[in-house]
Amino acid sequence: MNIIILILAFWSVSVCYSRRIDVCKPTTPDVLGPYYYPDPPLRRQICDRDRAFHGQRHLLVEGRVLDESCKPIPDARIEVWQADFGGHYLFKDKCRGHMFSGQSGHFAFLTLRPGKYSTDPTKTLFRPAHIHFRVVKPGFDILITQMYFNGDSNLGKNDSCRDCSSKSADLVVKLHEMCADNTKRYCFNIAHFDIVLKSGDKIDVVQDSDDSLPELLDIAEVGK
Repeated sequence: MNIIILILAFWSVSVCYSRRIDVCKPTTPDVLGPYYYPDPPLRRQICDRDRAFHGQRHLLVEGRVLDESCKPIPDARIEVWQADFGGHYLFKDKCRGHMFSGQSGHFAFLTLRPGKYSTDPTKTLFRPAHIHFRVVKPGFDILITQMYFNGDSNLGKNDSCRDCSSKSADLVVKLHEMCADNTKRYCFNIAHFDIVLKSGDKIDVVQDSDDSLPELLDIAEVGK
């Protein structure tokens, strides 16, 4: 995939969405999950070590980090992690990374749509496909959240994680197709996901029923 095409697509979609935001409500928090590792590498392309990366359609996730007055927040640290295409969390640095928002609050990274995975031995309960985010900027609450995909059959009440926030509309994105030309030989999907932070020094995270609250807050705050 030509990186120039990706950049042009990113900016065109970003400009389009920049004109649509009228109200900025804080992004809904979510659970941290058991697969968080601190200090992921600085990168804008994750899951590239997945065998499926060169055979499946790529996903460009882009958006902005904003405050509650819809003003951009530059230099916010954005950590992301996800399951691979097959629904597995593998290796400490696989399908993980961090980046910083630009002066206009924009961020973007290239990945694959994560696979869904079962959470019970009988493989009847599933989590919807999702990407984890941890967003840190001094002067604002640390945000722990997840991004989900529209049309997933395991959203909301069908999510095997009862404490997770997959029912929240602001965490669910629609995918848009972008192709290099009319042949559609080189196409990828784009997901636009804006993140709104609250002013403060707290931690916006949902406590999973299996979490110890002090330990959860410690991990979410300092990433250890």
